[in-house]
Amino acid sequence: MAAIGLIETRGLVGVIEAADAAVKSAPVELLGIKPIGGGLVSTHFRGEVAAVQVAVQAGVEAALKVSQVISHRVIPAPHLDVENLLLHQPQAAPPPAQPPPDELADLPVARLRQLVRQLPDAQLKGRQVSRANKETLLRELRRASEPDT
Repeated sequence: MAAIGLIETRGLVGVIEAADAAVKSAPVELLGIKPIGGGLVSTHFRGEVAAVQVAVQAGVEAALKVSQVISHRVIPAPHLDVENLLLHQPQAAPPPAQPPPDELADLPVARLRQLVRQLPDAQLKGRQVSRANKETLLRELRRASEPDT
C-alpha cells in the first residue's frame, strides 16, 4: 500500500536536512520541497507505508537538529487527487499588469515605487527606489517599457 509523507519546518535548511535524511533512510521518492510562506517550508515524498513512516521519523529527527519542525504526517493510501495535487503544483501567478505609460504620471509615488520593485530588469534597486522622486521613478518605468532594439 502506498503512502505520502509530509514534513514542515521553519526555514529552508531544516526541510533540506529532513528531505535528505528521509530519502537516505528508506526507499521513498522525493516529490518536492515547497515554500509555504511566513518562513515555513515543506517537503513531501511517497513510498510504501512502512518506508514512509521510517523516512518521516528520520527526517523529523534530522530537522530538529537545525530547525523547528512545525508538523509532520504520514498519509496511508491517499486519494489520487491528493497525490496529483502534490505532483502538479500550481505555477506562480504572473506579475500584475502595469498601467499604460500615459497613466503613470497620475499614480502616487508609493504605487510607482511598487511598480519599479516588480520590474525584473530594474536599474534602481533597494534604497534607490525608496529615495527616488516621482520623475526618477517615471523615467525608470518608461525605460523598462520601451522595446529593446
